[in-house]
Amino acid sequence: MVYTSNMRALVPALLLLTLAPTLLPGCGGKPVDENDPASMMSDAEEDIKSDHYQIALDKLRMIKNRFPYSKQSVDAQLRTADVYFLQEAYGEAALAYESFKDLHPKHEKTAYAMYRMSLSYYNDIPSTVARDMTSASKAIEAFDTFLRRFPSAPEADDSRKKMSETREKLAGKEFYIGEFYFKRDFYKTAKHRFEKVVDLFPGTQASEQAKLKLAACDRSEEHTSELQSRFGISYAVFCL
Repeated sequence: MVYTSNMRALVPALLLLTLAPTLLPGCGGKPVDENDPASMMSDAEEDIKSDHYQIALDKLRMIKNRFPYSKQSVDAQLRTADVYFLQEAYGEAALAYESFKDLHPKHEKTAYAMYRMSLSYYNDIPSTVARDMTSASKAIEAFDTFLRRFPSAPEADDSRKKMSETREKLAGKEFYIGEFYFKRDFYKTAKHRFEKVVDLFPGTQASEQAKLKLAACDRSEEHTSELQSRFGISYAVFCL
């Protein structure tokens, strides 16, 4: 019977604990109310400032899951992308910014998200044209979309500059492939690549170099044709 009496005495205390706000120590030891998205968002911002990125991501994810219709949930979506960017995880950042843009096309931060998405792809471009340049193609597409929608944005000039730099890199990639075939005497294949540089990337340094290489391809093809005619040598390999 004593047990029952003690249990009855505990019931009010347990109810109070259940109804009371959940307070947890946040960054810097400050209490954080887990039932208040604003309090949790403020705490996540402190973690970002302190470079505690993974902890911040966990808190931002909790805000999005527990308070999906709150203002802080929208803020958390964008800040998640920002944290990925700060971590130099540019692929994840680009996808997160794109998701924010698609979900909130009229948000006041949409221009910011589109610019940062473009910048994420730009920062993800390899340092050498010998590697895959998919990020460069995505960067140009993203910058172009941003500039068409926000031509007067503060970031517009920087976007145009980076877009021009990226075109040079893509032109350099095509020229690099053309050189690869040219050095191995696959002149027709090389010529196709050099023509692509001239047609798709006019005004770039690579396009001027490609024009010279096209003339070299023509001279080499003529020489090959002459040898084949004079000596009957098969050069079918050059037609690949």
